[in-house]
Amino acid sequence: MTSLNRLFLSVATLGLAAGCATTGGAAGTHVKTNDLKGAWSSAVCETMSNPDGSKTYFQRHFDLQEAQWSLKFETFGDAGCTARLFTARFEGPYTLVKDSEKVAGATEGDFGFARHYMTAHVQPVADWFQGAKCGTGAWKVGEEQETSTTGCVFLRPVTACGTDHDVVKVAGDKLYFGQRPADNDMCTPDKRPTELTPVAVVRH
Repeated sequence: MTSLNRLFLSVATLGLAAGCATTGGAAGTHVKTNDLKGAWSSAVCETMSNPDGSKTYFQRHFDLQEAQWSLKFETFGDAGCTARLFTARFEGPYTLVKDSEKVAGATEGDFGFARHYMTAHVQPVADWFQGAKCGTGAWKVGEEQETSTTGCVFLRPVTACGTDHDVVKVAGDKLYFGQRPADNDMCTPDKRPTELTPVAVVRH
């Protein structure tokens, strides 16, 4: 379980909605809903280095509509993103607030977590979710379970954290979000990121 524990801690640090950069755009360029509408996904198998030297591999798939958003965040055990470990899925309302005063070319956005779900794709992860009291039922490989009320490992119940206060930036066919803090806490406006991460999702 030690390796799984490292993985979950790494994902929590990474942030389930992380993925954006500092390229393109000028200060005061307001992102509008129409700029965001559509499907956005990782262009490649993304990776991040963990403190112990291991790697976390993942892909993100966003669907942004007029006032609703969803994210499917998949983690993998290999650099080709073929061996799935678990999937986290989120959905809820979102609102664009105002131009960011701290991130050039970005706009503040509040992304609500109305519901979230987890799916274990291998038995050790299913066992981990069961032991962590994620959801309210028995965990089976390949079966999605809602975790909105209970939380799950690195996810808080929606009653404890119902909104990510983020920033977004669009540069052509690329969408960037804010760099999440080390504690993954963006639950209040004062936790809103002040910079963008260097990896984007692309429109498709």
